[in-house]
Parts: sequence; structure tokens; C-alpha cells
Amino acid sequence: MSINVKQTGLYATIQDEGRTEGMPQGIPISGAMDFNLYRFANHVLGNKENSACIEFYQQGLKLEFDSPTFICIAVLDGEILLNDEQIESNSIIKIKSGDQILIKQLIEGNWGYIAVKDGFQSGAFLGSQSFYKALTQHQLKKSDKIIYVSYEGVSGADCPILNLEYYKTSVLDVFKGPEFQKLSQTLQYQLNNAEFSLSTSQNRMAYEIQERLDNELEEITTGPVLPGTVQYTPEGKMIALMRDAQVTGGYPRILQFSEKAINLLSQKRAKSKFKFNLIEINLEKI
Repeated sequence: MSINVKQTGLYATIQDEGRTEGMPQGIPISGAMDFNLYRFANHVLGNKENSACIEFYQQGLKLEFDSPTFICIAVLDGEILLNDEQIESNSIIKIKSGDQILIKQLIEGNWGYIAVKDGFQSGAFLGSQSFYKALTQHQLKKSDKIIYVSYEGVSGADCPILNLEYYKTSVLDVFKGPEFQKLSQTLQYQLNNAEFSLSTSQNRMAYEIQERLDNELEEITTGPVLPGTVQYTPEGKMIALMRDAQVTGGYPRILQFSEKAINLLSQKRAKSKFKFNLIEINLEKI
């Protein structure tokens, strides 16, 4: 049983929670851009943790199912069609043979997830089905077929409700990065008090912050970075690394987003405004 990809849209891939085993070899973690929404889609269907979903960006994805099953399409808000009729997202959807799903547009947010009962079946690499260029073949192309297990009957499960309040805040929690203390007191104050916005440069590797701050720091010896690390370039740009980020970098690492903040940032569109909330860690209590 399989899905036939009729239209790919932008950045449509297979994603789970990513891989950590390849980091010593320089392989990015990857995984779903918004873990909260990805996990919700699987939770609605009662899937196991880390079940693979289809992740899509904003609009254009069209899929045809050749066998019955149940799916959940998790989005913040969107226009989604089943056989040309608009349907409700964030709920259990019964699929029949020949049904077609079209993601017409996302009204809010950037990323959405299509989960199928028991997850999509595709080859894993280092314990993950997540797409990453040159490692896997799970970036969707027109006429691709994605395997799933067929289910018939009626689902009697109660459907949880997505907490949209989770996404309403413009305050994002961050921790001090390894080079934070090298910043001047003025820059530290600006980071903790000024309002920032996102540029149009957004992809699975990084989101760039629009505003620039004068940088007098030297580049560092190459060091480890993670999704959520904020790098500070010689030109004063701040770059928030996302799920497909490299595992090392030579720019000062001035901040580190919390896991929730990565989820929130991933769904913010260009020109969205936000502030950093610097969380102090009391090492004496660790």
C-alpha cells in the first residue's frame, strides 16, 4: 500500500526525530522542524514515538492514497482539501482508496505534518528515516510512492485538541552560548532587551535574523554546534541554526535556543518580531 506523490510543493520530506549517531562523522541531526506539531500528529493516531511523518512547507503538496487508512494533518491553520472538499486539520481523517489530499495553503506557520496510522515505511540510516541530502532519498519527488500499512474500519479514538496558545508568544527562551561572555555589556543588554525580526532567509539549515549588531569578536576555533545555536558572524549577523545544521562551526556561539523555542521559531515567518528571554542556569543546583 502506498501514497503516490502528485505534486511535491516545497521542502516536502520524510521526517522523524532525527539521528544523533552520525554526529561524530559530521552528519547533521535533522528531524522534524517543529517537534511539538510532529508529535501531536502521531499522538492523534496513537502511533509509536519517532514514527515517520511527511513534513511539508506552506503549500502545494498533493498526495493520492491507493489503500484505506487513517491520517492526521497537523498545522497551525490551513486550507486543506480532500477530493476538492475542504476538511478539518488536527483530527483523525478516514482515507479510502483513491482519495487525494491537497495542501492548498498554510494560513499560519511554515511547517505542517501528515501522519499515517503506524507511520510511513521507508529505509532508515543511522536509526532515522529523516531526510538529509546525500544520505537518504526521502525528499519527495513527483511520482514517488511512500509505503504505509492499510487500515479499514472506524476509529473510535478520542481526538486530542492542539494547544494553539503554545504558539502565541513572541518571547523565545535562550541560554548563554559558549562565547556569550565575550560580548560587551552593551551587546549583552541589547540581546536581552531589544526586539528582533526574521529575514527572508529561512530553510531547514538556518533562519537569519534581520537586525545586525556591531561585532568586534574574532572567529573561534571550530567548535560543536547544535540545532538552536545562534552564531554571530563578523558582519554582525545572527544566524539561528535549525534541524539540518552542520555539527561544527567557526563563528562565536552567543546563544542557544531551548527546545520549545526552536519549535516556535520554526513556525515564524519572515518579518515576524520576537524577543529573547535569557534563562540563567544555576550550576550549583545541577
